[in-house]
Amino acid sequence: MRTQSEYYTPVIGSLLNKLTSTPLISPEEYRSTFYSIGIELSCILNGLLKSYGSTMVACASEDADWLAQGLMDSLSAKDPALAVFWTDRYRYPEKQSVDLSPIVKSYIEDIPDCQTLIIIKSIIATSCVVKTQLSRLIETINPENIFIVAPVMLKEAEQSLREEFPLTISSKFHFITLAIDDNLNEQGEVVPGIGGMIYSRLGFGSINQKNKYIPEIVKHRRELKTI
Repeated sequence: MRTQSEYYTPVIGSLLNKLTSTPLISPEEYRSTFYSIGIELSCILNGLLKSYGSTMVACASEDADWLAQGLMDSLSAKDPALAVFWTDRYRYPEKQSVDLSPIVKSYIEDIPDCQTLIIIKSIIATSCVVKTQLSRLIETINPENIFIVAPVMLKEAEQSLREEFPLTISSKFHFITLAIDDNLNEQGEVVPGIGGMIYSRLGFGSINQKNKYIPEIVKHRRELKTI
């Protein structure tokens, strides 16, 4: 069953429905829909924050070119830094939930005196990916506020993530989601969630193929740094 969040609007509902529509939309339209959702999430953040201060946006590699790009294109924060993580996924044989998500490579820009960290993820279920990203980042930065942003979250995900960190860190968390789901299918996917496994829906195929992809946003920002 899906519960609409306080940020849910007819426009947002239409976008979320496109992700789970039958027949499935093409990878190109799926990507475009995530870009539009990123813009909507950015507008929500802009309405909540009068001042971002020094800001970093962090995401998984599969979210970078569409969901994160849409958010960054509309974010009112000045020149946010970017962190992108490529991760593997492992499951315990007796469970259908992801338990480990080790980082295999990363792209992390320097940011002095980070005030606002925004971690954006297409969907948060077990929260292990966000936990891994956040654990890596707080080794080097100490943001004043941490916004954990996702179009869809599993009902237990917020509490699960808070329990992974000491109060000194979890007290900085602010969660923004558009819908909360409470069902998992036999494959451990949130239903309706985002309409299945994001790698294949985006057109990447397997997780190994996904990890070979270098997001265009990373290529572009690397080029700017060499000019």
